[in-house]
Amino acid sequence: MYCTVALIEDLHKNARFMDMIDHINSFPALPKEAIHIWGVHVPEVQDRAAELELVLSAHEREKAARFRRAADRVSSISARGALRMLLSGYTGIPVEAIDFSYTENGKPYIRNSDIAFNVSHSSEWALIAIGRGRKIGVDTEKIKRTMKVAPIVERYFSLEEQSAMLAANDPCALFFELWARKEAYVKACGSRLFSELKRMSVPIEDVAEKGGWFFHRLEVDSQYAAAVVSDQPIEQLPCYNFGASFRSGLFTE
Repeated sequence: MYCTVALIEDLHKNARFMDMIDHINSFPALPKEAIHIWGVHVPEVQDRAAELELVLSAHEREKAARFRRAADRVSSISARGALRMLLSGYTGIPVEAIDFSYTENGKPYIRNSDIAFNVSHSSEWALIAIGRGRKIGVDTEKIKRTMKVAPIVERYFSLEEQSAMLAANDPCALFFELWARKEAYVKACGSRLFSELKRMSVPIEDVAEKGGWFFHRLEVDSQYAAAVVSDQPIEQLPCYNFGASFRSGLFTE
């Protein structure tokens, strides 16, 4: 099986987040019932990559430098730089003083803070999800319509998920939607076990609760799939444009 189905006409072909907030005058308050999603469109900030790199730790700069492709280096710098600036805004910790601790499975967190966060990036987009006192996982996937997906479906998709793909008008798009939900779920759990991907049959619906986990589909643009998952209900889910806020000087106030 390859993702070679014909593209379905997308009325929002050039849309990013349908409700992305481009302009804010001050840093948003984060209530416990909310998760804030920040979209980092790498082409929008790549000319400011040098500024973003300045806030990275030495280890983060070294990690970015190891990428062979310039686009991958810029993507890494943009995502990590944006994360540090956002965490500084939410915690009040100076950006250069943000110090990550790690769980035994390698998931980063900030010690002595109730701010929870997760990051995902794929091709031109990075998503950063931030909440308070909850578990969070976010994932975004570039939809690759020539990708051979049958081995992945057979190994990691439940019978329910496979049936949904067979019935879908666009099985390729649904594959990436479900994969993003699975990845976001595993990240929210803090697990590295691929066995978790098949153990949890994720909801087909855009917004659903299953097994004590709350799943929300996110819209990036017509060529991406994305989802956020949490262990608590998500009553507010605003989406912000990091690039617009960065250019407006929000993070230098």
